[in-house]
Amino acid sequence: MRPFLALLGESKALDAASAGKRVLAGVRGLPALARRKVGVKPLLPREVDDKLVPPAWRKAVYANPDLPQGAVDRDAYVVCVLEQLHRALNNRDVFASPSHRWSNPRTRLLDGRDWDAVEEDVLAGLSLDMPVEEHLAELVRGLDAGWKLLAERLDEAGPTAKVSIEVQDDGRVKLNVDKLGALGEPKSLTWLRKRVEKMLPKIDLPDLLFEVNAWTGFLDAFVRLGDGTTRMKDLPTSVVALLVSEACNFGLAPVVNPGYEALTRARLVHVDQYYLRAANAALIAAQAGVPIVRYWGDGLLASVDGLRFQVPVRTVNAAPSPKYFGFKRGITWLNAVNDQVAGIGQMVVPGTPRDSLHILDALLNLDGGVKPEMVATDNASYSDMVFCLFKILGDNFSPRFRGTIHQAYRDGMEDQLGALGLVLNTIVLWTTKYIDAAVSQLQVEGHEIRDEDIARLSPLKHRNLNLLGRYSFTASTPAAGALRPLRDPDGPELDEDDDGGEPD
Repeated sequence: MRPFLALLGESKALDAASAGKRVLAGVRGLPALARRKVGVKPLLPREVDDKLVPPAWRKAVYANPDLPQGAVDRDAYVVCVLEQLHRALNNRDVFASPSHRWSNPRTRLLDGRDWDAVEEDVLAGLSLDMPVEEHLAELVRGLDAGWKLLAERLDEAGPTAKVSIEVQDDGRVKLNVDKLGALGEPKSLTWLRKRVEKMLPKIDLPDLLFEVNAWTGFLDAFVRLGDGTTRMKDLPTSVVALLVSEACNFGLAPVVNPGYEALTRARLVHVDQYYLRAANAALIAAQAGVPIVRYWGDGLLASVDGLRFQVPVRTVNAAPSPKYFGFKRGITWLNAVNDQVAGIGQMVVPGTPRDSLHILDALLNLDGGVKPEMVATDNASYSDMVFCLFKILGDNFSPRFRGTIHQAYRDGMEDQLGALGLVLNTIVLWTTKYIDAAVSQLQVEGHEIRDEDIARLSPLKHRNLNLLGRYSFTASTPAAGALRPLRDPDGPELDEDDDGGEPD
C-alpha cells in the first residue's frame, strides 16, 4: 500500500471544500507515516489528527495491546483516514480534477453574469419569491419549532416514549426509535374485510381490462408511433391481449389465436412495436373519483419503492451493483404509489444503491394525479443534498426503513414492467369500484360501518381475479354505467375457508 499512499498523498489532483480540508490534510501526511519505522520510533497521539478518528476507530487506533503503552497503531490510523477520505469524496467535500464523477459540483453552479441572466426565471419556476435570507430564516424557524415540539412530546410521554435522543461522544445527535408493533384490528374491521371480499365478483383478467376500458376509455390512449392514430380494426382486443401477456410474463403463446385477426401473432408483434402507451392518466383520474377513496387519502402522500432484478444479459439500463448483485449487473423498477393506491409514475433505472435522484425524476414526470407533498422512500436514498432538492421542488422527503425486494430477470423485462404498472392500476381501480359498491350495499342493508374501518380497507386483493389458465378476449362488460352483480356472501358458492360470519 505504501506506493499507493505516496501517489495519493502527493497528488495535485485532489482539492477540498472547507468541510473536507482536515481530511485532505490528513491524507497529505500519510506518505510520511508510511515511511516511518514505527518499530524504532513509535507513533504518538500528538503526531496524528485526533479529529479524524471517530468513536468506532478509537480502540483500534489507540489501544492496540501489541504496541507500547500510549503508542498509536499507524496502520489502523492510515486505514481510518482512508475511510474518512472515501466518505468525503462521496460527499464531494474532497474532490478530484480533472474528473467527471468526482469533480467539485460547486464549479457547475452559475455565478456572476450567468446567474444574473437566469435568476428571475429560475426562482419563479421554483416559487422562491422571497429574498434568500428570509427563505433560510423561515426554514430555521420551522426546524426549531419541530425540535421543540418533539421535545415537548417526549417530555409528555416520559419513560414510555418509543423515541429517544442520544448525544454521542463526538457531539452528534442520534435518534433512536423502538420497533413499532402491529396496529390492532377490531372485530368490526375483520368482519368487514371478509364480507366485502366475498362480495367481489369473480372475473378473468381480460374481462377486467375490457370493463375498466368501458369506464375510462384508457385503451384509446394507445396510438400509432409517428402519426398518433388508432386506425387498426379491433385494436383494443390486441392491446388487451398484449397487456395480459406482458403483465403476467408468459409470452404470446397463450393469447395467440390464428383464427382471429386481432389475436394473430403478426398483429400482436406489430402493435407491441409500433403503438405508444400513455394510458395511465385516465386510470389515475378515475381512481381519484371513486367515493370510497376519500377515506384513504387525498393523493398528497406518495411511496416510492424499487423492485430489483439481476440481469444476465446486456441491456441499456443494467449496471453493476456490488451491494445488491455481487459482481453481476441489475436494474431497478421504481414505482410511485399515492395514498389513493394509484400508481402515479414509474421508470426503469440502473440497479444502483442510491435511487433518490431517479425518484425525483419520476416525481417530476408523473403520469397523472395531484403532485404529492410528502414522499416516503427507503433510507438508502438519504442525503442532505436530496433533502434540499426535494424541499426546493416543494416536496417533503421522508426516508423510512425497509427491506430490499429482489426478483429474477426475464428477457425483455424492461418493456414488460411498463405493462405491469398499467395492469396493476386497472386491477386496483376495478377492485376499488366494487369495494365501494359492496360497502354501500352493506350500509343499505342496515349494517353500521365505521369510517375508521373503511379507511383500512385495501383494493390490493386478487382471490376473485383469475390471472392464469384461460383467456377469452370477447368483452362481456355490463351495460353502460352499470356494475356486475355483487356476490352473495352467504351464498353456497363461496371460496374455501370463508365463514361469512357476522361480527361478535
